[in-house]
Amino acid sequence: MYATSIAGNRYVVPVAFLTFKIPPDTRDISPEVLNSDGRMRILPASFWHAPTVAERALFGPKNGIYSLPTIELIARLTEIIGGRSAIEIGSGHGVVAETLGIPGTDSRQQEDPHYARRIALLGQPTVKYGHNIIAMHASRAVRRYKPDVVIGCWVTHKWDRNHPEREGNEVGVDEKDVILNCSTYVFVGNEETHKYSRIWDFNPQVEYPDYVISRAFNGSRDFIAVINRRRKT
Repeated sequence: MYATSIAGNRYVVPVAFLTFKIPPDTRDISPEVLNSDGRMRILPASFWHAPTVAERALFGPKNGIYSLPTIELIARLTEIIGGRSAIEIGSGHGVVAETLGIPGTDSRQQEDPHYARRIALLGQPTVKYGHNIIAMHASRAVRRYKPDVVIGCWVTHKWDRNHPEREGNEVGVDEKDVILNCSTYVFVGNEETHKYSRIWDFNPQVEYPDYVISRAFNGSRDFIAVINRRRKT
């Protein structure tokens, strides 16, 4: 991993991101995935099984998109929610929350000009936040909405100065705080990218279905992790 800082905040860029070379003739699948408003379409997993790793690796960074939600993933999240109250944190483009019919919240950190400039130095665009996104940090959101279920797709955990080896972002999600303030925390991520996430401290139930797909090109598996617990009183 390659550690650096953005706007005074520690964050980590995977070495794979810096070294992976996308062939110049790689097909851009954006026209097939984005609608006329530039919003991501929720497609079946079978669609995402067709593009090459290079095509997904081009699409994701080019459009500021990390996880690639599928119809089957939405169905599984709906099943886990089971009619209970729910929100999404770190909602980004907001398509998952919008499709689930739940509030989508995000700190909207990448709208900070200093952060945006440094993201640009990596050759990436910033996240295009959805029209439905409520500007609210995760810890505040769980207290505001008091949801039974919290969904987090590809969120970055908060950096802990006492455990710098676990990396993260100084203004990232305090996952322990979120987990203790809901009944069910659902995290969608990637084994390598999220190997230092705090979710692993809570013995989650982990699923590796083939319909959980991301832009990651590190060779590890994408997953759904579910943590069920009693809400903190």
